[in-house]
Amino acid sequence: MRLDASPALTRRGALAALSLLPALLPSQPASALFGNSPTVEVLEQPELCQGRAQAQDFVAVRYTGRFADGRAFDTRYAARPLVYQLGSFYLPGVDAALAGRCVGTKLRLQWASSPRPRLEDDAQQLPAGSRLQLELELVTIKYSLFGETMRDPANSYFFAPGPVTLSSAYDPRGHASGLPPQVKRDNPFALGPTEDSLISNSKGVLKPFVGEGVGLPEAPPEAAEAEGAGAPLRGSRTGKDG
Repeated sequence: MRLDASPALTRRGALAALSLLPALLPSQPASALFGNSPTVEVLEQPELCQGRAQAQDFVAVRYTGRFADGRAFDTRYAARPLVYQLGSFYLPGVDAALAGRCVGTKLRLQWASSPRPRLEDDAQQLPAGSRLQLELELVTIKYSLFGETMRDPANSYFFAPGPVTLSSAYDPRGHASGLPPQVKRDNPFALGPTEDSLISNSKGVLKPFVGEGVGLPEAPPEAAEAEGAGAPLRGSRTGKDG
């Protein structure tokens, strides 16, 4: 007569097998196996963080891109930094790796297979299946350029005429992402009822109390009529008392 394993032993065996899975699976995220997201290694980071890069910040980075065999595919900004807006680098995963990093941080990014760049012209220079490596340093954050995008994102004095690509020439100006700025005003005391600030008022603490029965006191009817007619208020230095 054949004896079947008891349910308790079967469950025990399954749990034991599951406990071995972390040791058998790769340590990087699954997406990294397909080249879309790189593995990120921190080579160096400052003891004191003097600024963290956030979405849509303009950052200055030095970097060198190489194939796994050591051949370089991008050395334009190895010595002179690239200035660009986070969210627009030509290789996927670079912006995400820089977001939240401190100025002075050095990273090594590796793709198991060549990721698909944003532009087809760049893809022709990176053969499919190639293993890539990018070593980069976050040099500084150009906070003033974010304000320039709110004033005039097409200003060629501050911004390069096109996005940074693998084939674009070196350009010391900022490469804007083309995305609409997240912040309309950076002064929390100058916000309108429908405006918000994500720079200095990220939680809306100083947002004007307008609506829902709470707001500024209404002007007296006679003052409102005088202001609407363009006449000076009674009692003013330029007005005439009746």
